[in-house]
Amino acid sequence: MPASNEPHPWIRVVLLLILGLLALGIGYDGQRYDPGLLDFSKGDRSGAAMDTSWIPEQLPPLSRVGPLRHFTRDNLFEYVNGHAESYINAGFKGLVVAEYGALNPGSQPQVTMDVFDMGEPLFAFGMLMNETPANVKAINVGTMGFDYGEGINFIQGSLFIKISAFVTGLPLERWGGEIAAGLLKKMGSSPLVLGFPALGEVVETRFIKENYHGLAFFGNVLERTFKRGETVFQSFLLTGSPEELAKRKQALLDFLAKENIPATMVQDGGIPYLRIQDPYEGDWFVVEHGPQILGIFGMEMQPLVQPLKEFFNP
Repeated sequence: MPASNEPHPWIRVVLLLILGLLALGIGYDGQRYDPGLLDFSKGDRSGAAMDTSWIPEQLPPLSRVGPLRHFTRDNLFEYVNGHAESYINAGFKGLVVAEYGALNPGSQPQVTMDVFDMGEPLFAFGMLMNETPANVKAINVGTMGFDYGEGINFIQGSLFIKISAFVTGLPLERWGGEIAAGLLKKMGSSPLVLGFPALGEVVETRFIKENYHGLAFFGNVLERTFKRGETVFQSFLLTGSPEELAKRKQALLDFLAKENIPATMVQDGGIPYLRIQDPYEGDWFVVEHGPQILGIFGMEMQPLVQPLKEFFNP
């Protein structure tokens, strides 16, 4: 999108007012973000023991080899070399590592399962987004999961789980599904609703690591393509702490003001949303709901109001 002249001051004032309305548009009584998580020196550093009774002894035809390995905030860097702080800053509570292989003497592990307890479902979701490579395949494992070729990443409740394979041809998705189903039965469903409304027939789901639609401030985006009637359109999902979402919203509003792209706050059927009249992308819409921002490209908003209401107020 080409740059244009700086806008008049009143345009920036109006857009800042829109930001306030967007933040207040939909009430939310769910997750609360703990600012202490951003302080590397605070919080519970003892690493309370994680329940490991559910970790399988076997992933047929493989068996668990060696003892489980436990890591806390104090020694996570020994296993996650180079970016342990990103886990700790995101709410990390503890890590358990299990290895699987043949029981033949001298055989090496063929599969590693890393189980990160992130403390809250929202923080587990955030690490799933951070740790998943670009352009990967979405899989029906846990609350959300991805197959990135050499392994799978998924979340269930507050757990972020990585299953990595060192040989090919192993049923990682089946194993992950069985593990997630067992965790769901043991832990119950997640109190955090993350995902897309039922806006139509699902065509595909993609994860975009950075520069979504050419916007540098839109990274770690989950995009789902829907078909409704004869119309194929995209919806995108951003999530994060209140502070992170506020920064993204402000970056969007600053961009719209700089590019002189009109944006209007609209109330339709009880759903407040920001309508962006983009001369390059066409009209698109942004709705805030709790710890996530939902956007829609390529579809009029009016037919989607009812499924959005059902999603926001189940």
